Amino acid sequence: MNKLILIMIDGISAGKFQQMRHSLPHLDQLAKQGTQVAALTPEICGTSFPGRTSMIVGRPPSEHGIYGNKIWDGEVFRWSNPYDVRTETIATLASAAGADVVNIGYGMVRPEDCSLYVKPWWVNDVMSRGRDNQPHPANDLWSMKAKQLDPEGRLKALGLSAADIVDPYSDRNQTLPLGMLADSQLMEMAAEVICSEQSADLVMLEVGITDYYLHKYGSEHPLTELSLRTADAQVGTLLQRLRNAGKLDQYNFAIMSDHGHHLMAEAIHCDQLLPEGVRWSSEGSMLFVAPRSAAEATEVTRLLLDQGMEIWSQPLLPAELENQLLVFCCPEGQYISFEADLSGTGQIKGTSKYQSNHGMRPGTEEDYRFCIFSGPDVPQQQLDFAEAIQVAPTMASIMGIETPWQAKSLI
Repeated sequence: MNKLILIMIDGISAGKFQQMRHSLPHLDQLAKQGTQVAALTPEICGTSFPGRTSMIVGRPPSEHGIYGNKIWDGEVFRWSNPYDVRTETIATLASAAGADVVNIGYGMVRPEDCSLYVKPWWVNDVMSRGRDNQPHPANDLWSMKAKQLDPEGRLKALGLSAADIVDPYSDRNQTLPLGMLADSQLMEMAAEVICSEQSADLVMLEVGITDYYLHKYGSEHPLTELSLRTADAQVGTLLQRLRNAGKLDQYNFAIMSDHGHHLMAEAIHCDQLLPEGVRWSSEGSMLFVAPRSAAEATEVTRLLLDQGMEIWSQPLLPAELENQLLVFCCPEGQYISFEADLSGTGQIKGTSKYQSNHGMRPGTEEDYRFCIFSGPDVPQQQLDFAEAIQVAPTMASIMGIETPWQAKSLI
């Protein structure tokens, strides 16, 4: 079985990678040596959890069930978690094939599919508040309590502990630099595990803080550039650690983002526009509504259409939710974010709380993702375009794992 390391770098669009690749020497070299996809589609809803899931599942959201960061559970919109993924993942299939699967901070993976599991650092924020500041009991599933995370004691044998990873939310005034440190610590932990006597077959990693910089500062700010350069340096450090240990030639790499980013200056304040009590969830330019009655559905639809918004009619939801949820999006060519009126303006429209955002109308060019496959079992080629559901089949093809997926590998 061929070995592979998956690295998700959060929020880096295809265009941003192309713009900055001369300043990202390690990613640039991997792209030149292997297969680079110039434009990888986002999931239909281009936000974080759908994007992360699409990278490890060769099926659309209507099948794997993660159609948004938040999903409808019949009562409320709540954060999705790995136990909401309805189908097999690359980790599931690799483990069943006898692979040693190690997850060091990648989201949407279950410990049961791994021989070593370390949760992402950002789940502390998901568990502590939820988007509406009211934690949902299902959020606690992210804690992985009572789960076998390291049954063989591999971290302890290496003198490591998941508890040593800094909590970026321990000081919310320093979340950005502490998040950068947490990403580095997880990458270093992965390097120690990979370079040990028990080398893993599939390793799953994240660089998560880049998305935070993009939200806060926008895509053109020097601090955002710093976060991308740091992500590249972290990848370079991992490469060098493997090279020093004589293991670099044993591993293939799959490196990409979960979604893109772009300025959405205008916001529609759903709490001001929609009738009181309407149950809604924003995914950037995609809006989900769970109407309580046919009359409310009609009224919500009228209000949003009057604002120039459109009904999204293409397949997205699992079958049983198609008659429970309404899905809206902004018109083609517009960049509008559905948000709450956090500043208390009392106005239906306002300025977005973010300098940059994701979850754009499906098909928007700025939401396309960068994507690289590189390594000893990857051909050198440039592909103009690929679909999100082709990522997992490509990883399986590189590793030599059979899958039930219909989506075709890029290699």
